[in-house]
Amino acid sequence: MIYCVELAFSQPEREAEWNAWYSTHLDLLLSVPGFSTAQRFVSIAPCRAPYLAAYSVTSGAVFESAPYRHRGGRGSPGAWAPLMINWDRNLFDGIAQMPDVASDQVLVVADGMTGEIRKYPLQLQWLDCVGLDRTVPGRGMGVLSAAEYAALAPVANASLRFYKPLTPQLRVAA
Repeated sequence: MIYCVELAFSQPEREAEWNAWYSTHLDLLLSVPGFSTAQRFVSIAPCRAPYLAAYSVTSGAVFESAPYRHRGGRGSPGAWAPLMINWDRNLFDGIAQMPDVASDQVLVVADGMTGEIRKYPLQLQWLDCVGLDRTVPGRGMGVLSAAEYAALAPVANASLRFYKPLTPQLRVAA
């Protein structure tokens, strides 16, 4: 399952400090049993929630566990929480692990299978939203090379977004 957290940060002058905090937050969530990968992204084009953190989790039960309740969720950002706006948390089913997006690749996210999206040559994994905020019914996700992105960049919109990695994909040690 894929757990996605999307949001905007309301104080650009503190963004570097917040990004540093968020990197430690990824490690904290990876210490929760049931989390196996974490990677952070930023949208290449302006959008409502330009930051995306994507995690691989074993099941929706992870979010009911005591370790998650102590380390994750809406209360976990502490003093940063009021500065995190347009904040959506969704749980998707359809693949077991989030694809690893290298620094020279782009993550493409499509919310809904509209006719507009179907006309583009995209190889997407289609996921059903099964939990948490349920702000979208489903989502397509895929990884593009720089050349594939360059060909599609002009079509970025509210339904089709492109993200560059802010971090490598972090994994729980085996």
